[in-house]
Order: sequence, then structure tokens, then C-alpha cells
Amino acid sequence: MSKNLRQFTKAVYAFDAVVNRVEADAWGNQTPCDEWDARALVEHQCAVLRGVTEVAQSGAMAAPNPPDDMSDPAATWAETRDGVLGALDSAGTLNQQGPFWFNAETVNDMIGIVTWDPLVHSWDLAKATGQDPAMNEALVQASLETLQPMAGMLSKSGRTAEALEVDSASVIDQYLALVGRDPAWTP
Repeated sequence: MSKNLRQFTKAVYAFDAVVNRVEADAWGNQTPCDEWDARALVEHQCAVLRGVTEVAQSGAMAAPNPPDDMSDPAATWAETRDGVLGALDSAGTLNQQGPFWFNAETVNDMIGIVTWDPLVHSWDLAKATGQDPAMNEALVQASLETLQPMAGMLSKSGRTAEALEVDSASVIDQYLALVGRDPAWTP
């Protein structure tokens, strides 16, 4: 297992832990992402990871692919989680040559970048649903280092909000601000 796959898997399971603790009446809660409630945020995360699954399975460029049914967000998420992790666990998958998302040369390189998405959205969903957004500092640090050189492109392309200024020395606060999140956000 590559370092990128380990980090991606940790980010997916961080998101999974939050999804599994969402109360049934909280799926309509507003998230830090202006246009998304909790259900829409999970739909987005499923779309992204279903796209990763398709890339991993086909070895070709694929777009995010939203699920058809979000009536049970936790079940749809579980199916998506299992699909992406299963696809990435196949022999030779990580070494497939691209270019893929973000001009990544291999699937392994692509998931090293994409780790930021389930990582930040685990924070978003936790905040929206009243959970402790416990984040793994080492994973956040690694994602921060990957994203810093790409921050301008990510915000200009609409993949993240514009970076914010923070006075905090916390790596988590710096990371959140880089992807356009106010670390002090509350619903």
C-alpha cells in the first residue's frame, strides 16, 4: 500500500466516521459550504469518490458521478466508500498512467491530491451536524503541504473557496483557511 493510498484511506474513514454519527433529523442542516446542506455535501463526496472509482477501474479520465438516489445518505455513502476502496485495492491500479485529475501522472498521484476532499468535508459535515470535527494532524499537515502550491488554481476553478487569512499557528486552522473555511464557523 502506498503512502498516498494510506492517507486517502484515512481521509475516507474520517468522513465515514462522521457520516455514521449523523442523526436522522440533521441531514438538512446547513454546512460551511453555502449551497449545501448535509445531504448535498454527502452527495458531492459520493460523486467525487465515484469518479475516483471510475478512474481506478478504467485507467481513463472520468468525471465526478453523483449517485441517483440520496434518500438514505448513509447507505449511499457506504456503497460509495466500499466501491472506491475496493477499486483502489486492485493490483496495478495505483500505477496506471494518466494524466488524471489535476494532471496527476498516476492514480496514486491523483489520490494523493484528492485526499483533501474527504478530509475537509469530514470537518464540514461534523460542524454542520454538531459533532467534534476531530482531525488527524499528521494527515492534515500532509494534505496542507500538497495543496499549498495548488491553492490558487483550486479557488480559481471553484473547487475550493478563496483562501482566508488566519492568525492561528494550528496546522488544522491553516489547512481550513487554505481551502476557504473559517475555523470558527458555526451553524
